[in-house]
Amino acid sequence: MPLRGTVVLLHGFARRPSALDDLADRCSALDAAVVRPHLSAWWWPTCTNNTRHLDRVAMRVRAERVDGPVVVVGHSAGAAAGAWIAARLADAHVHVGALVLVDGVESPVRSISRAWPGLAGVPVTAVVGPPGPCNRQQALGRWLVSTDASSGPVVDVVDLPAMGHGDIEGVGVGVYVRMCGDDPSAPAREALMAAVLDAVERGLEAGANESQ
Repeated sequence: MPLRGTVVLLHGFARRPSALDDLADRCSALDAAVVRPHLSAWWWPTCTNNTRHLDRVAMRVRAERVDGPVVVVGHSAGAAAGAWIAARLADAHVHVGALVLVDGVESPVRSISRAWPGLAGVPVTAVVGPPGPCNRQQALGRWLVSTDASSGPVVDVVDLPAMGHGDIEGVGVGVYVRMCGDDPSAPAREALMAAVLDAVERGLEAGANESQ
């Protein structure tokens, strides 16, 4: 069976592509190619917040993608990187089927708000957890429903009040329990995965609809 498109998975601050192994497997099961760039947290030339580096990542995705739409999924700080990369791909006339922000946070260089006007026409889903230290008290969620965000795409906000900030990686990941106050007993991970994969599926389906 031919692949339906490409899913780009972007990890959070100080994490690695392997943190999203489970999500990558589930996206592969949707008959998609999966690309997982490494976004360094500390070294400036390849830093998550270096938009020149993100431009290079976008061009790598453009070169490596298979036929069909590109769906960009970013977790936490990876959401800001994902918004920038998705806008660069759209600017390069790549069909971006969806942008999925998973409990995202804005970057210090305002990657999301700067990229936002270039995302008009790109379906965006924001999966938002409860306010906490690791999502800056849900600051991005509030911005997405503000008038400041009205010049960009229409956003589907999925509010999951029982979700942990790191649930996309797995329940009870130590760093998120310690730093973010995640509750390993909260049964919200599958709801989160379902919301993300539904958005990915719709983004991939957009390619089929476009070809009809």
